[in-house]
Amino acid sequence: MKKILVFAYLRNNLGDDIFVNELVKRYPNDKFFVNVLEEEYGKPFKKYDNVFIQKVEKENFDEIEINEYEGFVYIGGSIFMEGGKVYNLDEGCFEFIKKCKKIGKPFFYISSNYGPYKTEEYFALSKRTFQTCEDLCFRDKYSYGLFKEIPSVRYAPDAAFTYKAEEVKKKKDTVGINLIDLNIRDSLKEKEEEYIEFINNNITTYLEEGKKVYLYSFCKHEGDEDIIEKLYNTRRKDFDENKIQVIKYKDNIEEFINTYKQMEYMICGRFHSLILSYVFDQKFFVISYSKKIDNIIEELQLCKEYMTFEEINKEKIIDLESFNFVDVKKLENLRRDAERQFEKLDLFMKG
Repeated sequence: MKKILVFAYLRNNLGDDIFVNELVKRYPNDKFFVNVLEEEYGKPFKKYDNVFIQKVEKENFDEIEINEYEGFVYIGGSIFMEGGKVYNLDEGCFEFIKKCKKIGKPFFYISSNYGPYKTEEYFALSKRTFQTCEDLCFRDKYSYGLFKEIPSVRYAPDAAFTYKAEEVKKKKDTVGINLIDLNIRDSLKEKEEEYIEFINNNITTYLEEGKKVYLYSFCKHEGDEDIIEKLYNTRRKDFDENKIQVIKYKDNIEEFINTYKQMEYMICGRFHSLILSYVFDQKFFVISYSKKIDNIIEELQLCKEYMTFEEINKEKIIDLESFNFVDVKKLENLRRDAERQFEKLDLFMKG
């Protein structure tokens, strides 16, 4: 039995919670210690006997007792953004990983992408850190290409492709819409009003076609519920069980997923909305807000049609005929290949 300290972006964000969920389920006989800033962020994992939630005041590598653990795992997606919200690429992080290596305590990065970055200084620190860690498996080929000369750097599809759920019958004539808050994204703030009108016009069209609409929030902390509230304020009369319903992720992954996977059609805003819609064999359409989504669509050729937020026009209607279909054979291959995200960690845990 090994004791592993887990680092992750835990803010009751569905995508990151799925990452940790897949990690701790994979090794039921080992112990995982998970640091959280708020106790509520640990709730999705309290059902597991092998998970121990530790509340910390701040994210600080200096206060970690290295010798208490056999290894360290940082599992997360956009964790290498220069000026981003995570703390894993600074001098403190590098010194910590260097200490780990010196005393034979492996440090693993799982299912991340790199950037955006602005300075060569940040890139150089990244390279130095990646050369020091035991293993880093990127989830996109673009990121891998930046550091492929480093022996510890690998590539495999996103770890969420390994998520397994029971098959359910789709609810006929349902359209799910996964929304994001543009206010927290400086490059898209000015599009918010048009985005709301665009979504409203599409909702109106779907309702007129006899569809029922579900609005999905993946993360309250990042404003998903705020944008839904703004939509609600524009058309309160339509929010009822027969027209528009709101589904908010709180802390129960399975409960949320059970509703999500029943959608016949899904408009995907977040990165993991795209992954989950592919895993659940839905008809899907992607509105991309970042290069990381563009990269995975293009690298894996997941769909023929999608649009970016820069292309949003309040007059544009996403016709249901434009939605993409899942390539089942490709999905099987992606599930298999995504298992490689855990390849090096598997070897360590079994050793």
